[in-house]
Amino acid sequence: MSSRLKKIHALAPLFLLVVSTTATTAKANDDTARIGLQLRTKVQVGGDPPALILNPQVPIKSLIVSLTATSSKRKTRLRCGRVDRGSQKILSWRQPVGTTAWTADGNVLYANGERSSFTLTFDSTVYPQVAATINKSDVDLENYEVSVQLNQPISKVEIIVTGDDGLRMSETTEDYDEEDLFRTNIGWEPKAGVGVLTIDVKIWSIFGFWVSTRITPVEINIPHEDVEFESGKWDVRTNEAPKIDATIGLLREKLKRYGGLVKLQLYVVGYTDTVGSKASNRDLSEKRARSIATYFRRSGLKLPIYYQGFGEDVLAIKTPDETAESKNRRALYVLAGSAPEPQPSIPKAYWKAL
Repeated sequence: MSSRLKKIHALAPLFLLVVSTTATTAKANDDTARIGLQLRTKVQVGGDPPALILNPQVPIKSLIVSLTATSSKRKTRLRCGRVDRGSQKILSWRQPVGTTAWTADGNVLYANGERSSFTLTFDSTVYPQVAATINKSDVDLENYEVSVQLNQPISKVEIIVTGDDGLRMSETTEDYDEEDLFRTNIGWEPKAGVGVLTIDVKIWSIFGFWVSTRITPVEINIPHEDVEFESGKWDVRTNEAPKIDATIGLLREKLKRYGGLVKLQLYVVGYTDTVGSKASNRDLSEKRARSIATYFRRSGLKLPIYYQGFGEDVLAIKTPDETAESKNRRALYVLAGSAPEPQPSIPKAYWKAL
């Protein structure tokens, strides 16, 4: 299975997550209520920073708050002058990506001359800019679901599945109320006799930002008769060309069916037997794969073509060293929406563009 990932970042108004503080004493609760203290404790890079937000019920002449980070003992001092009833004052601080536990010690001087103090503890989190992670292993075509992951808490996920008939197969939207949900599964309704062409996933964070990802699971192994090369050579001999011509016919059929619906690419992989050194065989198999890819291109195939060789690293039939086994001298042709994921027959991905 293969996928084509395309991430789109769209800015939306930042959602201010404002929560009431939890003070350490009843009096502290009274004090924080009088000054209307709230916290902005979940933010993202590029948005508003963490902050104490004051909405006092009575006028404040001054406020000083000393923030102490629990782990590093780093201190940050916040202060402000007069804040009238009905006004708002935001006291923010800078914080790196991650979660920091804080202890806040506050001293308040009210406009009537009264003084009070409070202590409270809380955590604040700065998330990186929104980004999604969907690996091919996260797409389960047999159980009709995809696992999505976001680096910010998820609030909503939408998937639209298009079948290989070019028609929309399914559309599903899920809303989530969990406070710290970073990964979830979402499924779709299959359609009998229709394969999956594309899966469009849109994930929203609690801040209103979203990321859109398109997955293209189309991956077709093209059946073919393997080209035989002269020992140590990589040129396609004239009497072997009809084998590739027959494969080109199959490729054109697949491109006619899918090419108008999704952008496809061709991947050519070469292998050898165990005669010769491993290094020389890897080089030889790559040159042979490139020769076949070049033949495809010269025959008029206009899609992107990539190639690589594994030599004797991936044997179809296990043999001792220096064994001439024709079944190991083979190639693999894959028509896909994007590079095939590493798998037993393609253990590494170092594709070279033709």
